[in-house]
Amino acid sequence: MTKAKKWGKRLKSTIAVSTLGIVLGLTALPAVPAHAGVVGGVLGTVVAGAAAYQQLDKTIDYFDNTEQGRRELFAAFQEKQGVVDNPYLQGVLDRVMSRVSAGIAASDPSINKKPYLYFINEDKSFNAACSMGHVMTVNQGLFDLIQNEDEIAVVLGHEMGHGQKNHVAKAARKRLISAIGLTAIANSTGAGVLNNLVLNVLSGQINNVHITKPGEWEADNLAFDYITAAGYNPGAAAAIWQRVTEAYGKNKKNFVGDIFSPSDHPSHQQRIDNYVKKLNAMSGKHATAEKGTVKVNGKAFVAPAAADGMSGAERSYFVLGNLAAAYQNGHAKENAYVSGTTVMLGAQPIIKCSSGDPSAYELAELLNKIK
Repeated sequence: MTKAKKWGKRLKSTIAVSTLGIVLGLTALPAVPAHAGVVGGVLGTVVAGAAAYQQLDKTIDYFDNTEQGRRELFAAFQEKQGVVDNPYLQGVLDRVMSRVSAGIAASDPSINKKPYLYFINEDKSFNAACSMGHVMTVNQGLFDLIQNEDEIAVVLGHEMGHGQKNHVAKAARKRLISAIGLTAIANSTGAGVLNNLVLNVLSGQINNVHITKPGEWEADNLAFDYITAAGYNPGAAAAIWQRVTEAYGKNKKNFVGDIFSPSDHPSHQQRIDNYVKKLNAMSGKHATAEKGTVKVNGKAFVAPAAADGMSGAERSYFVLGNLAAAYQNGHAKENAYVSGTTVMLGAQPIIKCSSGDPSAYELAELLNKIK
């Protein structure tokens, strides 16, 4: 064997033994103290990092799953954002939260063990947000844009979808590491120090804890299910996005609010289209809406006029929601008729006619022909 081959063989053996030594805890590397120091430093960093992650996870669990931690987080949000004392708005919020919570409990009884803590804050922009621990903060401005409880239920149901699927705790972990840093976490002495760091980040930067696009879609779809189970008009899910589009434009970046503005979230139109598909499926493919016109079995039924603070397009989605419910619940088998100014299909109201709409009798007659 040549000298070159011998040296090559020795070099390969040295590399193999050195690699194995690193894997087995350096037992095969008694020499080269400089290398041992480097590896020891790396391992020390890894161990410290692992301990920091463990400490952070324990803190997150405290705020997410213990009653004391949830109450502390709730109080921190109230102190940071301010609390609106408005009995009327609080009554609306209480009523909607109660109904949506009951709708959720029908399919996910875990909500009964961790009910939502919520309040109205002083921010005048249109937004609501759910943090970990089922702690929710609702902007006062939400009630300025939305005119009915069905649409309020959609926004709250969306946020509660994030809460039920633990989207926020998962996203917050990344945000906390970025905001605090592993070094600061590792150097925090005692649970109280880290708790204060986490509280400060969560209560002060809630809008920076972004959910992934799949998480947003999941929350959208859950909101539809939740409000339907709660007895709200499922068409409100599409209607609220029509209202948002008309108020702020089609570009989601023009909208102020965590559930609407991030660049990786669905656009307003994508959300409308998604809900129209769900409503169409709910109706057994009998009803849909497009460009402000409601269609039944492919034929135009009504293009509602603007009324009650809503555009005709926004109203069309409420009509679609009523039709979807009628078909799903078997009311479409019965004849349409008129009660006052409302077109009924069995026990299901379809549309309350306003000035600018065709008469209720015209619509009832047409519906009987095409349904």
